[in-house]
Amino acid sequence: MDLFDDTIIEIRDWFDAKRISGQSRSYFNSPLMNDPFSPGDLPGEGKNGRIVLKEDTQVELGHPSKGSCAATLATHRLDLVSDGCITLVGPEISETQEPILPFAQIIIAALKRSNEIDAAYQATLEIENTASAMDRLAHQYAPTDGYMIRSVPNLIWARVSQEACRSGFSLKLLGERLVAAIKQNCSQVTSCEVFFVTSTKGDVNELDDLIEKARVKQRKLDTYARGPDGELECTQALDCNSCSEQVVCDTIRDVIRIRKGDRVVTFGEEENTGPGPE
Repeated sequence: MDLFDDTIIEIRDWFDAKRISGQSRSYFNSPLMNDPFSPGDLPGEGKNGRIVLKEDTQVELGHPSKGSCAATLATHRLDLVSDGCITLVGPEISETQEPILPFAQIIIAALKRSNEIDAAYQATLEIENTASAMDRLAHQYAPTDGYMIRSVPNLIWARVSQEACRSGFSLKLLGERLVAAIKQNCSQVTSCEVFFVTSTKGDVNELDDLIEKARVKQRKLDTYARGPDGELECTQALDCNSCSEQVVCDTIRDVIRIRKGDRVVTFGEEENTGPGPE
């Protein structure tokens, strides 16, 4: 199991429940996803640029008062990703007159298998690097001028202009552009899908609670230092048995090796208490 698989499974279960209750819709296999990008596809290079003023805004997505969350998660399990699928819970942009909507955007991608001997460690690096690349791309690509995203950690706060709405902007189209951009620019990605929520603040908050489990792991990974041998080393001065973050570490050690002082600690194995590798 990869680092974020448990969270991905919970997210899929959440959207499956919405599908069964008739509260979601999904789109597949748009030819747009295979089209190459031209410079004109990049926001900010058109005649209107990326800035959307308040007076020109048709709808605001993900204002903190209404609920907002964003996540990008990667896995090596192909069965956890429905390639090219765009799922929406809640109204499309053209179906609402509300000036502000709650908003969630979740991107899930499957990665190529690693041929490295230490596959679990390499898988974690691929997840980190690919998720980072996808986050950047998600903020760079848009289907048309008139869609502007404010960069806020773990949130997505966007404006859609009146002109963009008249030109046919939709979350379906946004999702297709994201999938195409990610598959073109992230060499390790083999499949990708996108989930959107515009229904209620409660729905967005439920998803945010699920995603927080993955964020905790990511924050912990960010605190490790990578040693000269390429392995991650725990920098906490405390012994593992007395460290308050031991539970988080234990959930990570099944996919990576962690060095603690002169020991290489791997979850599920006996600790090597002798000198570490030279």
